[in-house]
Amino acid sequence: MSKRNLKYIAGLSLIEILIGIIITSIMMAAMYTSYTVVNQSYSQVSEKAKISRSSRDLVSMIMRDIRMSGFRYYAGSFEINKYGDDTTADCTAPGMTLPKLSYLVFQDGFDQGSGVQYTDDENHNPIVIRKNTLGPNRTSETRGVSEVTNDTDLCCDQIQIVYEDFNQNDILQPYKKYRITYFGSQTGTDEVVTPNGIKNINRYGVYKLIQSWSQVRTSSTDCVFPITGSWVTNCPECTSEPVLVRDHIEDMEFIPFDGNGRIIKDSSGDYPAPEKSVIRERLYDIRGVDIKLVFRSKDNFFTRSGNRALTGLSSRNQTYEDRYLRDVVVVSVHTRNIGGESFQ
Repeated sequence: MSKRNLKYIAGLSLIEILIGIIITSIMMAAMYTSYTVVNQSYSQVSEKAKISRSSRDLVSMIMRDIRMSGFRYYAGSFEINKYGDDTTADCTAPGMTLPKLSYLVFQDGFDQGSGVQYTDDENHNPIVIRKNTLGPNRTSETRGVSEVTNDTDLCCDQIQIVYEDFNQNDILQPYKKYRITYFGSQTGTDEVVTPNGIKNINRYGVYKLIQSWSQVRTSSTDCVFPITGSWVTNCPECTSEPVLVRDHIEDMEFIPFDGNGRIIKDSSGDYPAPEKSVIRERLYDIRGVDIKLVFRSKDNFFTRSGNRALTGLSSRNQTYEDRYLRDVVVVSVHTRNIGGESFQ
């Protein structure tokens, strides 16, 4: 082949091919890096949105129940007349007379006497808050041992809410009374990366228990309202056992305050409760409740560990060195149905 025809021959040298491969590899690496960054950002935004959505639902539920605390139903002339008509067939005419106010027993749990143990059946107070109490009872469940030493691991407070209702179609017990308990309980442990290595920390969840006061007539021919009752969990609105509402809760704090905006607590820092003889008379001074909920991401969120502080409503400040995302929600709820006197 003559030299004058070489310029018309198309081809690539080995060096040109290698350069093309290198440039293509760099472009693909850049595209993959961009995809990784965008995907990670999307995952973080999605995790934040998930926490925000679940926290909003839980807070709204608690706020609604707190606003209902202390509600009492007043029967009008229609309900009274209808109940008399409905009971005329089995009782002496004009039937049973339904009282305007609920005939259900009210027990505040104050007068125990010498050596008498307080029981949950004796608590009908509108709002009772117990600090650092795990489980649905007044005595806290045993807290699991965390490998990460944290003196502020005080999750969670417990709140009990009681209010009345009315069902004119229930002839045996038209007046209703419900008690709702929100509490924290340990749901497991999680591994976290700390400056001192991988450790286990406690994981908590928020539970809800709904009970109804049963003070029902034995039959339609029983024409006298009963004078005793008990809390049950077999009503249609009840939960047969505590229901897990939200897992991965770091803390749940409730603080009651009076009409002047002052926190209601004694010298020991306890809030009004039937078993707290020093301050239990102030159960009916509660005009509002401050709520703080700390939600935690299910998986690691940050790329590296670091000191991250969360401020509590009172002195419950916490510092974390793991890679979880935590979102704090603080709201104030006013009680609309609690006055300054007893509900008896």
